[in-house]
Amino acid sequence: MPRGKKVRKSDRPAAARQRALRPPEGAIRTQPGAPQANLLDLPEAVELLRTTRPTFYRWLRAGKLKGMKVGRQWRFERSEIYRFLAGQPPRIELPTDIQPFIATLLQRLKEAGAPAPRLEGLGPAEQATCLIVALGVAQHASDVHLTTHQEPGGASSVTVVRLRLDGALEEIARLDSRLMPALAAEFKRMAACDVNEKVRPQDGRVMATLAARGPGKSERSVDFRVNFTPSVLGEMVTLRILDRSKVRLDIESLSYAPPDGERLLRALSAAWGTILVVGPVGCGKTTVLYACLQHLAGPARKVVSIEDPVEFTLPWVSQVQLRPGLSYAALGRSLLRSDPDVIMIAELRDAETAWLAHQAALSGHLVLSTLHTNDAPSALTRLVEMGLHPFVVGDSLKLVVAQRLARKLCPHCSVAETPSRDRLDRAQELARRGGLDWTSLQPGFRQAVGCEKCSRTGYRGRVPIAEMLEASPESGKALREGATADELREAAIRQGMTTMAADGIRRAADGQTTLDEVTRALGAGVIHQAGAEKG
Repeated sequence: MPRGKKVRKSDRPAAARQRALRPPEGAIRTQPGAPQANLLDLPEAVELLRTTRPTFYRWLRAGKLKGMKVGRQWRFERSEIYRFLAGQPPRIELPTDIQPFIATLLQRLKEAGAPAPRLEGLGPAEQATCLIVALGVAQHASDVHLTTHQEPGGASSVTVVRLRLDGALEEIARLDSRLMPALAAEFKRMAACDVNEKVRPQDGRVMATLAARGPGKSERSVDFRVNFTPSVLGEMVTLRILDRSKVRLDIESLSYAPPDGERLLRALSAAWGTILVVGPVGCGKTTVLYACLQHLAGPARKVVSIEDPVEFTLPWVSQVQLRPGLSYAALGRSLLRSDPDVIMIAELRDAETAWLAHQAALSGHLVLSTLHTNDAPSALTRLVEMGLHPFVVGDSLKLVVAQRLARKLCPHCSVAETPSRDRLDRAQELARRGGLDWTSLQPGFRQAVGCEKCSRTGYRGRVPIAEMLEASPESGKALREGATADELREAAIRQGMTTMAADGIRRAADGQTTLDEVTRALGAGVIHQAGAEKG
């Protein structure tokens, strides 16, 4: 060891520290309800552990130590200190029986055909959280929601566990709301959040190792983003599941119509310009951007991205996480000095970022980003409303991709359907107005039924409903002349664009989804618009 280097007490080997701090023979080990004399204040607990206050607070925030607040002072039971020294987790006292909830989760896992995770040596709250995570992954959910709601009549409250399956929420279990604080605390420990913070929102991340599903398969790791938000009835817990093994990040897996796929590849082959992916939250914008980056990245190009947060790491892409106190524009200016070929900015949140993105495109970079608009033509007018000059937007923009995600029919249980004459007439009018030739379709409409393979929903997986506005001299001229979004849409249709509504009709006619699902994904107003205008 170098001379003069001080060894911190916390750097000692764990076994040596535990031997040094082992409670003496005959020491009183308190049980719940022990006399007040066996409670330690903060200085006494720090002294007993022979550590420093910062280290002690770090253990306390991480949930490795259990304490209680008496006014503004902390108190600790000796038994909890000794449990920590023995390498045991804090003892969690549940106000009611959690076993019925655990049994429900095990039954749902069995119905999904997934193996139960290893629960040996885990406490009841730990078992419940592990089962919730395993069930979310087994059901291919994108999110898991734990929320507390008031029962009808207002007499009591209940906590509901729901999964977002193919964009729709489905309830999987209920439990006594008195158990929710224990589950929230366990998720906080998993996500390295402060278990004692219940007033402010928190965000964390968990890497979970899941058991193999079937012989010859190995365990796999799944990434979870966890959010804790306080509400009137207690904290809400939301888990975003990022399972890389279930996601294909390539252009072919996007499943666009052949003409739209060709437009996207043509825009990606450009040496400079801006490509925008627009739509609401949850429509697959990030997946499209990642697929485009995967297509572009390689040893011959320098590809950089600014993201908040980074969901998946990509080969040959330098990904930068947005930090508090920094903006997309500030990081973007720095990245422009690093000589990139391709820049991905996760979102054009303000006018400064939008201006920087388009200036970078005009100076010879290929820029990819997202924007929150309802359709592709609205993206052009939105940029002008944000303060960009129409000639800058018209000159730098190469392509705008707008999309929604519709649930895909389960191939095991869907059956043929013949829509009513009124619905077919409305669909035909909508297709015609959206630039789709109805006579080129071979109607094969189907309807959802539901089976065990699709969890009785009738749907399994999702398909994009998209429209792609390819920039042209005509669209640039119309924008400079102050054209509205509707006028830009009509001009784009004349140049070959197929609207989202028409693309949804095409997918329904191909038997990939249903007319009802297209209506749900796009909104009833869009579907009934053609019929209203026809009348």
